[in-house]
Amino acid sequence: MKALKKLGDLKLFYGRFSGLCYLQDKVKYWLCPKDKRLFALKDSFKGRRCFIVGLGPSLRMDDLDKLAENGEVCFSMNRCYQLFDKTKWRPDFYCISDWKAFDIPSAKKAVPEMADSGITVLYPKNAVRKGMPAKAIHYRTYYSDSIFLNSKNKFYHKHGRRCRFSTDAYDHVYSGCSCVHLILQLAYYLGFTEVYLLGADCGVSSDSKSYVEGLSEKLRLDMYTERKAGDNMIIDYASLQDDIVAKGLDFHVFNATRGGYLEVFPRVEFDDLF
Repeated sequence: MKALKKLGDLKLFYGRFSGLCYLQDKVKYWLCPKDKRLFALKDSFKGRRCFIVGLGPSLRMDDLDKLAENGEVCFSMNRCYQLFDKTKWRPDFYCISDWKAFDIPSAKKAVPEMADSGITVLYPKNAVRKGMPAKAIHYRTYYSDSIFLNSKNKFYHKHGRRCRFSTDAYDHVYSGCSCVHLILQLAYYLGFTEVYLLGADCGVSSDSKSYVEGLSEKLRLDMYTERKAGDNMIIDYASLQDDIVAKGLDFHVFNATRGGYLEVFPRVEFDDLF
């Protein structure tokens, strides 16, 4: 029995599934069609800047109001809609990275409402299918990078491929340890050349809140504490930045988060951007 358990551990990627999940993701990707509506968005914001609004505890409602007042193009994710009653800000793009973000009661109601209100909803069709509004635009995802990076198996975690950056989101994007990873690739495809992260804390201390004040439902982290998940995000972003530099892309990511642990991207003061 111990030998069988050890053999199972060697195949363990996510902690619940064997290496078959890697093959399953590949099959899902190849069976997933492309969405021509995404192709139509290519370079539609060429040369402009945008903000990716994370939901870390450092995020302030005043900052969101400032983004709205200045007409900044914004991406956000997960349960950002639970902040709408506290701010006039709304994202231009709402991005889903996996089924967990949509498989909660509040999302089932809010996502169609956002799509109807003019917010562009982007989601991975090879991970989320049922219940998405017809107006939502899907993209295709390679999950192999995040499978290796998130693996409990030390060999896979250490020697697996690090997270990459796709320059053609219409064909595919690479998954990572957060929705921000996907959004960065989508932002590049849409033509943005400067991206500012806000609320990207990448983990919390033991005595801090996990998310911005106002989120009522906590998404489940199956394997890691928030601190461990934050560590993986930083590894993810570092390899992503290396790939951007190696490809010589005119694409620059800055961190405008108030505090937090993320030092991969150059820091800027949020208030100085206006």
